[in-house]
Amino acid sequence: MNMDITFNIGGEAGQGIDTIGDLLTQVFVKSGFYTFTLKDFESRIRGGYNFSQIRVSDSPVYAPVNEIDLIIALSRDAVVNKRSQLIDGGVIIFDDSIEFTDLEVCHHAAPLLKTAKEVGGNIRMMNAAALGSVLAIIKYPLSLAEEVLRAIFQRKGEKIVAGNTAVATAAYNYTSEKWSGSCAHDMSAMKQGPCKDRLILTGNRGIALGAMASNLKWISSYPMSPSTGCFSDIVANASKLNIGVIQTEDEIASLNMAIGASIAGARSMVTTSGGGFALMVEALGLAAMTETPIVIYNAQRPGPSTGLPTRTEQADLLFMLNSSQGEFPRIMLAPKDPIEAFDVTTRAFNLADCFQVPVMILGDQYFADSVMNVPRIETSKVVIDRGPLAPKKMTEPYMRYKLTDDSISPRAFPGDEGKVVVASSNVHSEDGHLTEDPVVRNAMVRKSLNKLPNILRALNPPTVYGGQGAETTLLTWGSIWGAAYEAMTRLSDKGVSINQIHFSDIYPLRTELLRGVFNEAKKVVAVEQNATSQFARLVRMETGLTVNQHVNKYDGRQMTASFIIDHLKEAGIV
Repeated sequence: MNMDITFNIGGEAGQGIDTIGDLLTQVFVKSGFYTFTLKDFESRIRGGYNFSQIRVSDSPVYAPVNEIDLIIALSRDAVVNKRSQLIDGGVIIFDDSIEFTDLEVCHHAAPLLKTAKEVGGNIRMMNAAALGSVLAIIKYPLSLAEEVLRAIFQRKGEKIVAGNTAVATAAYNYTSEKWSGSCAHDMSAMKQGPCKDRLILTGNRGIALGAMASNLKWISSYPMSPSTGCFSDIVANASKLNIGVIQTEDEIASLNMAIGASIAGARSMVTTSGGGFALMVEALGLAAMTETPIVIYNAQRPGPSTGLPTRTEQADLLFMLNSSQGEFPRIMLAPKDPIEAFDVTTRAFNLADCFQVPVMILGDQYFADSVMNVPRIETSKVVIDRGPLAPKKMTEPYMRYKLTDDSISPRAFPGDEGKVVVASSNVHSEDGHLTEDPVVRNAMVRKSLNKLPNILRALNPPTVYGGQGAETTLLTWGSIWGAAYEAMTRLSDKGVSINQIHFSDIYPLRTELLRGVFNEAKKVVAVEQNATSQFARLVRMETGLTVNQHVNKYDGRQMTASFIIDHLKEAGIV
């Protein structure tokens, strides 16, 4: 890896931190580099300490790192909180209105606010000044930044474009002239990077795009961080795509309304987080009893109760697995990154329709808000499978819950000519009418559970990275993939015998490859963003297999490769 640099932009909410991060990200994406942007923010509208951290490399990157090369400080806290992570030779750029008495001369006090006000006539252009100073420090050509500024601000008019460009140029020239230090990264001779990926995607947006490509026709949600971005992206495109949208009064109403829309024939979904899903549990049982396809996206955050509403965790797995009373099949999927989010979501709608069960997608705040540049999505390859539908003309009365060889009853929708569709939340006979007949009850329970073998065959097996037969195996699921993959790669490059088995299809659990990996490895380490290793517990429950060691993080902040490696070393595994 020739170039791997991390920028950290820190300050208070409302200071334009995200804008600076977006500007930097787009500059390097246009330059052909791989990027990964982490967003960390407090649960408040203004003030506090927030940051965006952008990792840029000429090789693929899948997670953030602990080490920071350059800090852009818009507040005192931005220096205090991140200075310990600055590498030797790293640089801190800070607005000269912030007084520091303990910063070495190599750091740079830049008149960011002053330049924005005097050159651009608007203090909100401070983010353009910060961009200019950053690029000057690393000696990166300003021309691409001008293209990015135009692309981002052109919808606001030529005056705003010209002002931001002038501010960035003035800050670039000032820093080039005044700064006398040196930087660990000199990009003056850097040519175009090798990456051709130009689509900038978050996990939330990947889910939204997958839903829209799947012919989503109804979404009802009560906005709840960190899933709100997904809901907002769909709402923004709803009129163009004829998607019915409603922001409901609560999460109970949102899932009930989505179930109603699905019964009527519309592909439907809800977005929520753990606290919202807790209110949906009774409605989940309604979807199961009525065999109604539904997709539920849960972007997890730390609980219980309100917990840490803007932080990350993978702690809803077992809750979702066991939610609602009674016994019924469900499908649980957990994409590893934004590009897989698209594929997982398109599969989720097909699986829901084909098996007429709830399908739950598990993300988390880290997955939802982190940004990567990814390959172009080929929407033309999306296949829409609505599952078995009743024929238009029938020679016998339609029965919504007809017993079939594969336990899947052909669907019809209210209003279909010549068919009476009866659905009930109670135990029902094949025609949908209520019954308490024990023979019928047994038949309907078997009908429901007999879907599981075919569901299992339709799910993807786990993926093994690093080859078979390693002495140590990292067991991962969902968004933890990137940090664990980079940890595995670093250790493997140093001669450690290690691999990774990763699950994106969580439940029902595919176990055949899992058993083989467990048999080959001397040590299996569960790496999870929760306190109780919930996925390892699911594996033990389904297979009897137990892991040897656990790496857990549950402070609300994302895991990194260094965190995993340090814990493996402490445990004497590597």
